[in-house]
Amino acid sequence: MLNRVYVNNYKSLTNFECNLAPKQLIIGANGVGKTTLFEVLALLRDFCIRGDSPEGRLVGTTRTRWQDVPEQAFELDVSGNNGSYKLRLLIDSWGTPEKPRVVREEVIFSGQPIFRFEKGEVHLFNDQHEEKVKYPFDWHRSALATIAERRDNRKLWWFKNWLGGLLYVSPDPRAMKGVASQESPYPDQYLSNFADWYRHLRQEADDHAYLQSLSEVIDGFTSMRLQEAGERRREIKIRIASHTMKNGTKSEGEYLLGELSDGQRLLVGLYALLHFAIKAGGTICFDEPDNFIALREIQAWLSKALDRAEEADPESQILIASHHPELLNRMAYTAGIIFERPENLHTRCRRFDDSSETGLTAAELVARGWEHE
Repeated sequence: MLNRVYVNNYKSLTNFECNLAPKQLIIGANGVGKTTLFEVLALLRDFCIRGDSPEGRLVGTTRTRWQDVPEQAFELDVSGNNGSYKLRLLIDSWGTPEKPRVVREEVIFSGQPIFRFEKGEVHLFNDQHEEKVKYPFDWHRSALATIAERRDNRKLWWFKNWLGGLLYVSPDPRAMKGVASQESPYPDQYLSNFADWYRHLRQEADDHAYLQSLSEVIDGFTSMRLQEAGERRREIKIRIASHTMKNGTKSEGEYLLGELSDGQRLLVGLYALLHFAIKAGGTICFDEPDNFIALREIQAWLSKALDRAEEADPESQILIASHHPELLNRMAYTAGIIFERPENLHTRCRRFDDSSETGLTAAELVARGWEHE
Protein backbone atom coordinates (compact mmCIF):
# COMPACT_ATOMS: atom_id res chain seq x y z
CA MET A 1 0.00 0.00 0.00
CA LEU A 2 1.19 3.50 -0.82
CA ASN A 3 1.65 5.37 2.47
CA ARG A 4 3.50 8.54 1.50
CA VAL A 5 4.39 10.59 -1.56
CA TYR A 6 7.04 13.31 -1.65
CA VAL A 7 7.59 15.50 -4.74
CA ASN A 8 9.80 18.53 -5.23
CA ASN A 9 9.98 20.78 -8.29
CA TYR A 10 7.29 19.12 -10.42
CA LYS A 11 4.64 21.60 -11.63
CA SER A 12 2.82 22.88 -8.53
CA LEU A 13 4.25 20.13 -6.30
CA THR A 14 7.14 21.84 -4.53
CA ASN A 15 8.44 20.29 -1.32
CA PHE A 16 5.07 18.52 -1.34
CA GLU A 17 4.36 15.66 1.06
CA CYS A 18 1.17 13.67 1.38
CA ASN A 19 0.29 10.70 3.59
CA LEU A 20 -2.34 8.36 2.21
CA ALA A 21 -4.85 5.91 3.70
CA PRO A 22 -6.18 2.66 2.22
CA LYS A 23 -9.38 4.43 1.12
CA GLN A 24 -8.74 8.07 0.35
CA LEU A 25 -10.88 10.83 -1.11
CA ILE A 26 -8.90 13.77 -2.52
CA ILE A 27 -10.82 17.04 -2.63
CA GLY A 28 -9.98 20.45 -4.00
CA ALA A 29 -10.80 23.05 -6.61
CA ASN A 30 -9.69 22.73 -10.21
CA GLY A 31 -6.00 23.40 -10.70
CA VAL A 32 -4.83 22.65 -7.17
CA GLY A 33 -2.80 19.53 -8.04
CA LYS A 34 -5.07 16.51 -7.56
CA THR A 35 -4.51 15.22 -11.09
CA THR A 36 -0.82 16.19 -10.88
CA LEU A 37 -0.38 13.80 -7.94
CA PHE A 38 -1.82 10.92 -9.99
CA GLU A 39 0.26 12.01 -12.96
CA VAL A 40 3.42 11.67 -10.84
CA LEU A 41 2.46 8.16 -9.75
CA ALA A 42 1.87 7.10 -13.37
CA LEU A 43 5.13 8.77 -14.41
CA LEU A 44 7.15 6.82 -11.82
CA ARG A 45 5.46 3.59 -12.89
CA ASP A 46 6.08 4.21 -16.59
CA PHE A 47 9.69 5.32 -16.18
CA CYS A 48 10.94 3.02 -13.39
CA ILE A 49 9.04 -0.15 -14.34
CA ARG A 50 7.93 0.01 -17.96
CA GLY A 51 11.10 1.73 -19.13
CA ASP A 52 9.35 4.61 -20.93
CA SER A 53 11.39 7.60 -22.04
CA PRO A 54 11.33 10.56 -19.61
CA GLU A 55 11.60 13.13 -22.40
CA GLY A 56 8.65 15.50 -22.36
CA ARG A 57 7.57 14.26 -18.93
CA LEU A 58 10.52 15.35 -16.78
CA VAL A 59 12.57 18.58 -16.49
CA GLY A 60 11.83 21.33 -19.01
CA THR A 61 8.30 22.68 -18.62
CA THR A 62 7.44 20.18 -15.86
CA ARG A 63 9.76 22.00 -13.44
CA THR A 64 8.04 24.44 -11.09
CA ARG A 65 7.81 27.74 -12.99
CA TRP A 66 8.35 30.19 -10.11
CA GLN A 67 11.65 28.81 -8.85
CA ASP A 68 15.08 28.13 -10.33
CA VAL A 69 15.96 24.63 -9.13
CA PRO A 70 17.74 22.19 -11.51
CA GLU A 71 16.70 18.91 -9.87
CA GLN A 72 13.35 17.14 -9.53
CA ALA A 73 12.94 14.76 -6.58
CA PHE A 74 10.41 12.00 -5.97
CA GLU A 75 9.86 9.56 -3.09
CA LEU A 76 7.32 6.81 -2.50
CA ASP A 77 6.87 4.98 0.82
CA VAL A 78 5.12 1.65 0.37
CA SER A 79 4.19 -1.04 2.91
CA GLY A 80 4.01 -4.70 1.93
CA ASN A 81 5.87 -8.00 1.76
CA ASN A 82 6.27 -7.90 5.55
CA GLY A 83 8.25 -4.69 5.45
CA SER A 84 8.46 -1.14 4.17
CA TYR A 85 9.85 0.12 0.85
CA LYS A 86 11.16 3.51 -0.18
CA LEU A 87 11.72 4.54 -3.79
CA ARG A 88 13.87 7.62 -4.37
CA LEU A 89 14.38 9.21 -7.77
CA LEU A 90 16.44 12.36 -8.38
CA ILE A 91 16.49 13.84 -11.90
CA ASP A 92 18.49 16.68 -13.42
CA SER A 93 19.23 17.60 -17.05
CA TRP A 94 22.24 17.50 -19.34
CA GLY A 95 23.09 18.59 -22.87
CA THR A 96 21.73 21.03 -25.44
CA PRO A 97 18.85 20.67 -25.87
CA GLU A 98 18.61 19.43 -22.33
CA LYS A 99 17.60 15.83 -21.64
CA PRO A 100 16.46 14.32 -18.34
CA ARG A 101 19.24 12.48 -16.53
CA VAL A 102 19.10 10.14 -13.53
CA VAL A 103 21.25 11.43 -10.68
CA ARG A 104 20.03 8.76 -8.25
CA GLU A 105 17.48 5.97 -8.38
CA GLU A 106 17.24 3.64 -5.40
CA VAL A 107 14.96 1.22 -3.58
CA ILE A 108 15.35 0.59 0.14
CA PHE A 109 13.62 -2.22 2.05
CA SER A 110 13.12 -1.74 5.80
CA GLY A 111 16.09 0.63 5.94
CA GLN A 112 18.46 -1.55 3.89
CA PRO A 113 19.42 -1.07 0.20
CA ILE A 114 18.22 -3.54 -2.42
CA PHE A 115 18.91 -1.43 -5.52
CA ARG A 116 20.85 1.74 -6.31
CA PHE A 117 21.71 3.57 -9.55
CA GLU A 118 23.85 6.62 -8.94
CA LYS A 119 25.99 8.78 -11.23
CA GLY A 120 25.90 6.26 -14.05
CA GLU A 121 26.66 3.14 -11.99
CA VAL A 122 24.22 0.40 -10.97
CA HIS A 123 24.61 -1.42 -7.64
CA LEU A 124 22.61 -4.63 -7.18
CA PHE A 125 21.98 -6.19 -3.77
CA ASN A 126 20.56 -9.59 -2.89
CA ASP A 127 17.74 -10.23 -0.42
CA GLN A 128 20.29 -10.24 2.42
CA HIS A 129 21.27 -6.67 1.36
CA GLU A 130 24.73 -7.78 0.22
CA GLU A 131 26.08 -5.91 -2.81
CA LYS A 132 26.68 -8.50 -5.53
CA VAL A 133 27.07 -6.64 -8.82
CA LYS A 134 27.90 -3.17 -10.08
CA TYR A 135 28.18 -1.92 -13.66
CA PRO A 136 27.90 1.29 -15.72
CA PHE A 137 24.56 2.27 -17.26
CA ASP A 138 22.98 5.00 -19.39
CA TRP A 139 22.16 8.06 -17.24
CA HIS A 140 19.15 8.93 -19.40
CA ARG A 141 17.19 5.75 -18.63
CA SER A 142 15.83 3.96 -15.59
CA ALA A 143 18.13 1.13 -14.56
CA LEU A 144 15.41 -0.28 -12.29
CA ALA A 145 13.24 -0.96 -15.34
CA THR A 146 15.89 -3.32 -16.75
CA ILE A 147 16.32 -5.54 -13.67
CA ALA A 148 14.99 -9.07 -14.22
CA GLU A 149 13.64 -11.44 -11.58
CA ARG A 150 16.15 -13.74 -9.91
CA ARG A 151 16.04 -16.12 -6.99
CA ASP A 152 18.03 -13.71 -4.81
CA ASN A 153 16.12 -10.46 -5.54
CA ARG A 154 12.58 -11.40 -4.49
CA LYS A 155 12.24 -8.28 -2.33
CA LEU A 156 13.04 -5.98 -5.24
CA TRP A 157 10.81 -7.97 -7.56
CA TRP A 158 7.85 -7.60 -5.18
CA PHE A 159 8.23 -3.84 -5.33
CA LYS A 160 8.51 -3.83 -9.11
CA ASN A 161 5.31 -5.89 -9.37
CA TRP A 162 3.50 -3.53 -7.01
CA LEU A 163 4.51 -0.34 -8.81
CA GLY A 164 3.99 -1.95 -12.23
CA GLY A 165 0.43 -2.83 -11.24
CA LEU A 166 -0.48 0.66 -9.99
CA LEU A 167 -3.35 2.01 -12.08
CA TYR A 168 -4.37 5.57 -12.85
CA VAL A 169 -7.72 5.88 -14.59
CA SER A 170 -9.80 8.88 -15.59
CA PRO A 171 -12.55 7.07 -17.50
CA ASP A 172 -13.78 8.83 -20.63
CA PRO A 173 -16.54 6.92 -22.48
CA ARG A 174 -15.92 8.99 -25.61
CA ALA A 175 -12.39 7.55 -25.81
CA MET A 176 -13.35 3.90 -25.24
CA LYS A 177 -12.65 1.84 -28.34
CA GLY A 178 -14.81 -1.16 -29.12
CA VAL A 179 -12.39 -2.92 -31.49
CA ALA A 180 -9.43 -4.94 -30.19
CA SER A 181 -6.39 -5.42 -32.39
CA GLN A 182 -4.25 -6.95 -29.61
CA GLU A 183 -4.32 -7.88 -25.93
CA SER A 184 -3.42 -5.35 -23.21
CA PRO A 185 -2.76 -6.52 -19.64
CA TYR A 186 -3.70 -3.14 -18.16
CA PRO A 187 -6.30 -0.46 -18.90
CA ASP A 188 -4.87 2.92 -19.89
CA GLN A 189 -5.76 6.24 -18.29
CA TYR A 190 -8.91 6.99 -20.29
CA LEU A 191 -9.93 3.36 -20.97
CA SER A 192 -9.26 4.04 -24.64
CA ASN A 193 -7.80 0.53 -24.91
CA PHE A 194 -10.84 -1.02 -23.25
CA ALA A 195 -11.43 -3.59 -26.01
CA ASP A 196 -7.78 -4.68 -25.96
CA TRP A 197 -7.93 -5.01 -22.17
CA TYR A 198 -11.22 -6.94 -22.24
CA ARG A 199 -9.77 -9.27 -24.87
CA HIS A 200 -6.91 -10.00 -22.48
CA LEU A 201 -9.29 -10.49 -19.54
CA ARG A 202 -11.32 -13.05 -21.47
CA GLN A 203 -8.18 -15.19 -21.66
CA GLU A 204 -7.20 -14.71 -18.02
CA ALA A 205 -10.35 -14.46 -15.90
CA ASP A 206 -13.97 -15.56 -15.59
CA ASP A 207 -16.23 -12.65 -16.54
CA HIS A 208 -19.53 -14.15 -15.36
CA ALA A 209 -19.81 -11.95 -12.25
CA TYR A 210 -18.88 -8.88 -14.30
CA LEU A 211 -21.59 -9.53 -16.88
CA GLN A 212 -24.09 -10.19 -14.10
CA SER A 213 -23.27 -6.77 -12.62
CA LEU A 214 -23.85 -5.11 -15.99
CA SER A 215 -27.26 -6.76 -16.25
CA GLU A 216 -28.15 -5.12 -12.92
CA VAL A 217 -27.08 -1.59 -13.84
CA ILE A 218 -27.77 -1.32 -17.61
CA ASP A 219 -31.44 -1.63 -18.44
CA GLY A 220 -32.05 -4.58 -20.76
CA PHE A 221 -28.42 -5.79 -20.85
CA THR A 222 -28.24 -9.51 -21.60
CA SER A 223 -24.74 -10.30 -22.91
CA MET A 224 -21.40 -9.02 -24.20
CA ARG A 225 -19.06 -10.86 -26.53
CA LEU A 226 -16.08 -10.45 -28.83
CA GLN A 227 -16.75 -11.10 -32.51
CA GLU A 228 -14.19 -11.49 -35.28
CA ALA A 229 -13.79 -8.29 -37.29
CA GLY A 230 -10.97 -9.08 -39.68
CA GLU A 231 -7.49 -10.50 -39.29
CA ARG A 232 -6.51 -10.53 -35.60
CA ARG A 233 -9.26 -8.01 -34.80
CA ARG A 234 -12.22 -8.47 -32.49
CA GLU A 235 -15.10 -6.11 -31.85
CA ILE A 236 -17.29 -5.91 -28.77
CA LYS A 237 -20.95 -6.72 -29.34
CA ILE A 238 -23.50 -5.98 -26.61
CA ARG A 239 -26.99 -7.43 -26.65
CA ILE A 240 -29.75 -5.33 -25.10
CA ALA A 241 -33.44 -6.19 -24.85
CA SER A 242 -35.85 -3.42 -25.85
CA HIS A 243 -39.66 -3.51 -25.91
CA THR A 244 -41.95 -6.40 -24.96
CA MET A 245 -43.67 -8.07 -27.92
CA LYS A 246 -47.29 -9.30 -28.05
CA ASN A 247 -46.28 -12.86 -27.21
CA GLY A 248 -44.64 -11.63 -24.00
CA THR A 249 -41.06 -11.96 -25.16
CA LYS A 250 -38.68 -9.04 -25.47
CA SER A 251 -37.07 -8.09 -28.73
CA GLU A 252 -33.30 -7.84 -28.60
CA GLY A 253 -30.73 -5.90 -30.56
CA GLU A 254 -26.99 -6.23 -30.73
CA TYR A 255 -24.93 -3.06 -30.57
CA LEU A 256 -21.33 -2.01 -30.96
CA LEU A 257 -19.77 -0.40 -27.91
CA GLY A 258 -19.70 2.96 -29.69
CA GLU A 259 -23.47 2.81 -30.26
CA LEU A 260 -24.21 2.90 -26.53
CA SER A 261 -24.75 6.15 -24.66
CA ASP A 262 -21.85 7.77 -22.82
CA GLY A 263 -23.34 6.69 -19.51
CA GLN A 264 -23.77 3.07 -20.62
CA ARG A 265 -20.21 2.89 -21.93
CA LEU A 266 -18.87 4.34 -18.69
CA LEU A 267 -20.75 1.72 -16.66
CA VAL A 268 -19.21 -0.99 -18.87
CA GLY A 269 -15.78 0.44 -18.06
CA LEU A 270 -16.31 1.19 -14.37
CA TYR A 271 -17.65 -2.27 -13.57
CA ALA A 272 -14.75 -3.88 -15.44
CA LEU A 273 -12.41 -1.89 -13.20
CA LEU A 274 -14.38 -2.98 -10.15
CA HIS A 275 -14.19 -6.68 -11.02
CA PHE A 276 -10.73 -6.93 -12.57
CA ALA A 277 -8.57 -3.97 -11.50
CA ILE A 278 -9.15 -3.86 -7.73
CA LYS A 279 -6.73 -6.52 -6.53
CA ALA A 280 -5.18 -7.66 -3.28
CA GLY A 281 -2.44 -5.28 -2.21
CA GLY A 282 -2.79 -3.10 -5.31
CA THR A 283 -3.31 0.65 -5.62
CA ILE A 284 -5.75 2.21 -8.08
CA CYS A 285 -6.25 5.96 -8.61
CA PHE A 286 -9.60 7.19 -9.91
CA ASP A 287 -9.72 10.74 -11.27
CA GLU A 288 -13.33 11.99 -11.45
CA PRO A 289 -14.96 8.58 -12.05
CA ASP A 290 -18.41 10.11 -11.57
CA ASN A 291 -18.58 12.09 -14.80
CA PHE A 292 -21.26 11.08 -17.33
CA ILE A 293 -23.41 8.97 -14.96
CA ALA A 294 -26.25 9.61 -12.54
CA LEU A 295 -26.07 9.96 -8.76
CA ARG A 296 -27.74 6.62 -8.06
CA GLU A 297 -25.35 4.88 -10.47
CA ILE A 298 -22.14 6.26 -8.95
CA GLN A 299 -23.46 5.58 -5.45
CA ALA A 300 -24.01 1.90 -6.19
CA TRP A 301 -20.65 1.54 -7.95
CA LEU A 302 -18.76 3.30 -5.16
CA SER A 303 -20.23 1.08 -2.45
CA LYS A 304 -19.32 -2.05 -4.41
CA ALA A 305 -15.82 -0.78 -5.20
CA LEU A 306 -15.02 0.00 -1.58
CA ASP A 307 -16.49 -3.31 -0.41
CA ARG A 308 -14.53 -5.23 -3.03
CA ALA A 309 -11.26 -3.59 -2.00
CA GLU A 310 -11.92 -4.51 1.61
CA GLU A 311 -12.75 -8.11 0.67
CA ALA A 312 -9.69 -8.46 -1.54
CA ASP A 313 -7.23 -7.30 1.11
CA PRO A 314 -7.29 -4.64 3.85
CA GLU A 315 -4.21 -3.13 2.15
CA SER A 316 -5.90 -2.85 -1.23
CA GLN A 317 -5.95 0.86 -1.88
CA ILE A 318 -8.38 3.15 -3.69
CA LEU A 319 -7.54 6.83 -4.17
CA ILE A 320 -10.38 8.92 -5.60
CA ALA A 321 -10.24 12.56 -6.70
CA SER A 322 -13.77 13.89 -6.96
CA HIS A 323 -16.20 16.71 -6.14
CA HIS A 324 -19.27 14.46 -6.30
CA PRO A 325 -21.74 15.09 -3.41
CA GLU A 326 -22.26 11.38 -2.78
CA LEU A 327 -18.54 10.74 -2.54
CA LEU A 328 -18.08 13.78 -0.30
CA ASN A 329 -20.78 12.70 2.13
CA ARG A 330 -19.62 9.08 2.10
CA MET A 331 -15.87 9.64 2.56
CA ALA A 332 -14.80 13.23 3.27
CA TYR A 333 -14.97 13.32 7.07
CA THR A 334 -13.50 9.85 7.60
CA ALA A 335 -11.06 9.56 4.68
CA GLY A 336 -10.81 12.95 2.99
CA ILE A 337 -7.82 15.17 2.33
CA ILE A 338 -8.11 18.59 0.74
CA PHE A 339 -5.59 20.07 -1.70
CA GLU A 340 -5.06 23.82 -1.72
CA ARG A 341 -2.81 26.30 -3.56
CA PRO A 342 -2.58 29.57 -1.60
CA GLU A 343 -1.94 32.44 -4.04
CA ASN A 344 -1.78 29.86 -6.88
CA LEU A 345 1.67 28.72 -5.79
CA HIS A 346 2.68 25.49 -4.05
CA THR A 347 0.15 22.71 -3.54
CA ARG A 348 -0.44 21.73 0.07
CA CYS A 349 -2.72 19.10 1.59
CA ARG A 350 -4.48 18.66 4.92
CA ARG A 351 -7.19 16.53 6.44
CA PHE A 352 -10.74 17.52 5.53
CA ASP A 353 -12.70 18.65 8.57
CA ASP A 354 -15.45 20.98 9.73
CA SER A 355 -13.13 23.33 11.60
CA SER A 356 -15.93 25.81 12.34
CA GLU A 357 -18.16 23.01 13.69
CA THR A 358 -21.08 23.96 11.46
CA GLY A 359 -22.59 20.48 11.59
CA LEU A 360 -23.17 20.56 7.81
CA THR A 361 -22.67 17.61 5.52
CA ALA A 362 -19.37 17.58 3.65
CA ALA A 363 -21.14 18.28 0.35
CA GLU A 364 -22.95 21.30 1.79
CA LEU A 365 -19.73 22.58 3.36
CA VAL A 366 -17.98 22.43 -0.02
CA ALA A 367 -20.97 23.93 -1.85
CA ARG A 368 -20.80 26.99 0.44
CA GLY A 369 -17.01 27.25 0.12
CA TRP A 370 -16.56 26.86 3.87
CA GLU A 371 -14.16 23.91 3.72
CA HIS A 372 -11.23 26.38 3.63
CA GLU A 373 -12.19 28.20 6.82
